[in-house]
Amino acid sequence: MRTPTTAALGLAAAVAAVFAQADDATVLAPVTVTAKGYEALIADTPRSVNVIEADTIQRTQARTLGDLLRGQPGLAVAVDGSVGLDPIIRGLKRDQVLVLVDGVRINALQPPGRGSLASYVNVDMIERIEVIRGPSSVLYGSGAMGGVINIITRGGDFTEEPELNGWSRLGYTSVDDGVRAAVGVSASDPRNVLDLAIAHLDTNDYRMGDGDRLDDSATEQTALSLRYRRQLTEGHEIQFQAQRDRRKDVWYLASRNFREDPLEGGFPQPGGLNTHYAPEKTRDLLELSYTGEFGGSWAPRLSASIYRQQMERGNYDWNRELAKDYRTSDTDFDTDGARVQLEFSPHPQHVVLVGADTWKLEASPVSFIGREGTDWDPTVRIPLIGDGSLRSTGVFAQDDIYLDDFIVSLGVRYDEVRGSADRFLAGLGPGPDFDPIYREEGLNKTDHNFSWFAGVNWDLDPAFRPYVSLSEGYRSASLLERYLTYPYSDGFNWLSNPQLDPERNRTFEVGARGQIGATTYSIAAYESRIRDYIGGQVRPGMPVKDTINLNRARIRGAEFTLDHDLGEGLNAFAWGTWLQGDNRDSAFDEPLYQTPPPELTVGL
Repeated sequence: MRTPTTAALGLAAAVAAVFAQADDATVLAPVTVTAKGYEALIADTPRSVNVIEADTIQRTQARTLGDLLRGQPGLAVAVDGSVGLDPIIRGLKRDQVLVLVDGVRINALQPPGRGSLASYVNVDMIERIEVIRGPSSVLYGSGAMGGVINIITRGGDFTEEPELNGWSRLGYTSVDDGVRAAVGVSASDPRNVLDLAIAHLDTNDYRMGDGDRLDDSATEQTALSLRYRRQLTEGHEIQFQAQRDRRKDVWYLASRNFREDPLEGGFPQPGGLNTHYAPEKTRDLLELSYTGEFGGSWAPRLSASIYRQQMERGNYDWNRELAKDYRTSDTDFDTDGARVQLEFSPHPQHVVLVGADTWKLEASPVSFIGREGTDWDPTVRIPLIGDGSLRSTGVFAQDDIYLDDFIVSLGVRYDEVRGSADRFLAGLGPGPDFDPIYREEGLNKTDHNFSWFAGVNWDLDPAFRPYVSLSEGYRSASLLERYLTYPYSDGFNWLSNPQLDPERNRTFEVGARGQIGATTYSIAAYESRIRDYIGGQVRPGMPVKDTINLNRARIRGAEFTLDHDLGEGLNAFAWGTWLQGDNRDSAFDEPLYQTPPPELTVGL
């Protein structure tokens, strides 16, 4: 029987054979710093990698990271309003995919249908994007069970002579009457680099195919960036960077729902059209880092960094008929973290990477709620989580063994992730002040997690370089899943669970890359088996879901890329993705919730 996997791989091979008739062309070998923790050729990496370079980013009119990722092999996006294009890697999404900005993780509470972590970065500030498809917890810990998206921002480099360089961008989009402007300046000499940049985006409501405007799809964003690099001595440098990203009037259209009558039980909602939005959301990052290269036969290279990232977000609910907010919340998410890693070569055929990292996320969200008896004015203060925190500490080791025709990659990691809170809201009573019910016992839980990776690259021929890998990554439950009992956009009131077990994803992948004349290609097929998948179980006859660990889930898929150089700067390309997800828990035995459909993208 011809399965979708076989069809996808066969299509890739067939098109590659056709393209092979073209004349030979020289293509620079792409590199990645995210896949192995140091700069390495993608061709030497036994896993699937997407790299979106600066020229591709500059050619687009993308408003969000999701716009750039749309159609990429192995990737999909879930539409969620003006900026909420949630990236999905091989059917895994949200907290199952780790988003980094210059190597720093973005941590926050993001309920489904209420915004993407990837929306906290202005597209015009991006130099390149690296996406690792598949478990990547060995280097990045919790949350990297589905993959990693590393957003690398623009910056200059040291120069032999003093130089002053700059870049700018100005654009207009008729579909939303959007205006974008960005400018950056880089001053450099042999010892110093100073980068300054600012970007602004302002759009109106999106014009749909029928000519009507999509209400509440407008947005405004301003981003600032400062980076200073100082070379202390040859091979040793320090860097300080500060980033700020601020968005206004962000409406999450996936949360929109219409009620015939007011809902008084639980979290009250007025009748009519209700929509969740954020009047403002900001991300502020301060980071200090050091990189040093030391002499000797092992050629050690040390990297260390400390950072503080503050994210502020408004969580408001608006009723169209009342023309007012009926529920409001302004919350800070503060993350302090540090990372150190040492790269060295104890043998000419080995590159070893060892390191440790730690971070702590803190949040104490408070909501102000209205009800019908008070004309829906949000005046009653309800603390949702008291002193909630999530702390992670991990150590890792990786060894890349370079043999004659093979590269063997091995990695292992241990993490301790601890969730804690003084109390959290478990429910609301019928009284005029809602009589909040709090849970104060059984809140703390520590997870002990092992991650590992094993892969082999075979340098068989430039036209066909196969690889195989087996890896396991994990995700500990988020603060939201542990401690936030709240109504979600699916119409259910989700009950939190502080004793959730970590999700674990074990993935087997086989693939190949190659260049045939002017054509480059990649193909991959994989199966992911997920244990303790975190999901919701509906209580019979009630608009309530318990957050639980499902027993098992399985995702199978295949992907391919083809890129043919037509000459004179013109390329033809084709990308394809197929996947199928199954809920393997005996209590459900059904397709996995929200699995993306197959995709095929072709273009010039």
